[in-house]
Amino acid sequence: MWKIEGKFKRACAASRLVMGLCLALTASCTGDDGETKPDGGADVSADIGSEDSVADAVDAGLDGGLDAGDTGTASDGDTFETETGGGGSALLSARSLQFSENFHGVWGSSAQDVWWVGSGGRLLHDNGKTLVPRDSGTKKDLYAVWGRGPNDVVIAGEGTLLHWNGKKLFNKLPKGLENVVLRTIHSPADGSTLLVAGDDGVVLRLVDGDFVQETTNSALQIRALRAINAGNVWAVGAKGQGLRLNGGSWTSFSMPSAAEALTGLDVTKGGKLMACGLDGFLAATEDKAWTATLSNDPKNRDLYGMWAIDDVTAFAIGKDGALVELTGAKWGLRDLDDATYMKTATFRAVFGFSSKDGTLQGFAVGDKGAGLRYDGATDKWLDKRAETSANLLSVRALADGRVIAVGGGGVLLQAADARSPLVDLHVDVTGTDLYDVCDDGDGGLVAVGDAGVVVHLGKTGPAQVSTPAASSGLQLRGVAKVGGAVVAVGVGGVAMAFVGGSWKAENTGTQMDLESVTAAGDVALAVGAFGTVLRRGKDGVWSKESSGTSTPLHRVVGAASGEAAAVGDNGVILLRKPEGTWSVGFEQPGLFLFGVERLADGRVVAVGWQGSLVVGKAGAFQVRTSGVNNVLRGVAVSGKLAVAVGHKGGVYDVAEGL
Repeated sequence: MWKIEGKFKRACAASRLVMGLCLALTASCTGDDGETKPDGGADVSADIGSEDSVADAVDAGLDGGLDAGDTGTASDGDTFETETGGGGSALLSARSLQFSENFHGVWGSSAQDVWWVGSGGRLLHDNGKTLVPRDSGTKKDLYAVWGRGPNDVVIAGEGTLLHWNGKKLFNKLPKGLENVVLRTIHSPADGSTLLVAGDDGVVLRLVDGDFVQETTNSALQIRALRAINAGNVWAVGAKGQGLRLNGGSWTSFSMPSAAEALTGLDVTKGGKLMACGLDGFLAATEDKAWTATLSNDPKNRDLYGMWAIDDVTAFAIGKDGALVELTGAKWGLRDLDDATYMKTATFRAVFGFSSKDGTLQGFAVGDKGAGLRYDGATDKWLDKRAETSANLLSVRALADGRVIAVGGGGVLLQAADARSPLVDLHVDVTGTDLYDVCDDGDGGLVAVGDAGVVVHLGKTGPAQVSTPAASSGLQLRGVAKVGGAVVAVGVGGVAMAFVGGSWKAENTGTQMDLESVTAAGDVALAVGAFGTVLRRGKDGVWSKESSGTSTPLHRVVGAASGEAAAVGDNGVILLRKPEGTWSVGFEQPGLFLFGVERLADGRVVAVGWQGSLVVGKAGAFQVRTSGVNNVLRGVAVSGKLAVAVGHKGGVYDVAEGL
């Protein structure tokens, strides 16, 4: 059982300030001063994270990478080879976290809980910080999503009906409907019922946890449905036709002036209904009767989704960037404001709500990954592409072969192996950046990050997100399973260990930032600022090891033999022998390495700034052509396969036989 326990005293602000100044002076003395900053240099440094040395390096304007013909600096008689930029094929291939599927439905309980559903079973979730993929368990097209809270969400599609209970998805499709396309879902404001509808006039109602089919006596292809209350329900669909539930029975009706399909429907809190359809059709209920109106779109573009905010305010979205707005009694074209990328995209669904402070929040989704976000505070529609844009800060292969990636905004993704798709692990980390992850030794995992956050996801049971007293308010950067303990380290030289069922603070004897920790045999090794290397013995006592360098170190990986490799600024790769002595195995001024791992054949692979890729072992390292220009933050090896991650949702398969 993981529980909160222990105390730790944070390093004082004065010490942190002194270290920051010293790091700045160090950067200015390394020969990097005066180089030209890359475009947007300030923003790039912010993306890299809060590590002082890394931010200093980017602010110093280092391009990273190598010019053709550059070579590493030999140390201790070792020899190095450099593969020139044009001298070899790219060894990293991008595995995009940009999603090009057609999205048909969107719903959210808040701006921190928004679901997108689309073709091919694509399912995305937005936690307010970043959009991440989730595993729907199907490859069938999904058309609708709706819920009554963050732990009560229903997803419908092609022979598909799923229920999310806050932990996992369950199949809720009644027998006999495997070939029916379900296209729309709704629950009234009071949550008294939830209905799903689709082709062949099928309407399902949630009753005591199961969906029960209602008798509609219709074969209508239902495209949209809204429930004013449990007994007053409207549905619209093909050829201007609709269905209404009133008085306990369903009846058909024809929409006035509508000959084409009706595709969108919504209801205001006051009970007013608004519908849209093909050829720019719009209609609303007036005194319980439907009245058609003009969209005032000269192109009469097809409209697919409706968001009725109140009786005199609404939005309808549709084909080729169509966005019309109801203001008062008149509809008119609305510009997509700053969403220049989406001005010609086709949108299929729109949904919105009022946040706790009364500000309107809206979302629209559509074809080829198109998305929009409405900001009520500024009254603007903005781009919201279907992509995971968070910086991925670390990736690890667990003992069971799974690959876990963590990053900005609380991203926590899992893949079955180094080639399988990464999907969200459904852990609510409230947007806190996560920096590292490791095995828990019992089939689960532990991740750590800012504000002392610790995530424990066991082999079974729900995830536990906590801030142990030993880490409260601290910035954790590395975590590793070492013997019978899980050890975490962070900014200001902090360290803590999970031993005997609780987290306990440990004294490392330093205030230097510690960026990474690993197991090397039965000891833990931590690395950080100014070339700091610390060793934690089996007794939990920390001591220093001499690295022979003052270069900031960012990552360390160990082996059962006690050997280890650490990487850092100036392209340094340090190698450790089992007896604890370190030596420089590689060095390349202007190169910044942030991630390191051992390949199955014992060689070291390191990644870093602007797609830096260095591979080799003691005596011969080689700078390789990665083929990417992203900031790479980590690399993981699962069996004979490897995968690297980086900024802006970068995921890259590493070529076999590297």
